Amino acid sequence: MYYTLTLVCYFILLFGQVAWIGWLNPSPVVPKSITLIFIIVPLLLPLRGLLHARFKTFKWMTLFIWLYFIIGVWNCASSTQWPIGILQVTMSLAIFLLTILYCRQHDTRPEKDQDNQSS
Repeated sequence: MYYTLTLVCYFILLFGQVAWIGWLNPSPVVPKSITLIFIIVPLLLPLRGLLHARFKTFKWMTLFIWLYFIIGVWNCASSTQWPIGILQVTMSLAIFLLTILYCRQHDTRPEKDQDNQSS
C-alpha cells in the first residue's frame, strides 16, 4: 500500500512540475528548457529504482525529496508561484512519510534475541 501511494505522489509531483513549467505558468525570464532540466531531470534519477521497488532507492529518496520541499517553500513565498509551491510541499512531505513507512515495513535486518537485550 505504501509503495503504491509513494508512486502516486511521485508522479503527481513529476507531472505537476511539467505542467506548471511547460503550460500553466512558464517563466518569461528563464527559458523552459533550462527550468525543466534543473527541476525535472533530478526528479527522474530515482524513477527506475522506485518502479522496481528497490529498498536502497527508497532510503536515499527520503533525503533527496527535501530539495523539492525547499523549492516548494521558496515558491510559496512568491506571489505568482504559490500553487506549484503548495503542490511541491504537500507531495514532498507525503513522499517522505510514505517512503519512511515503506522502509519500516520492509526492513530486513534481523531482530536481536530477547535474551541478549535483557542482560
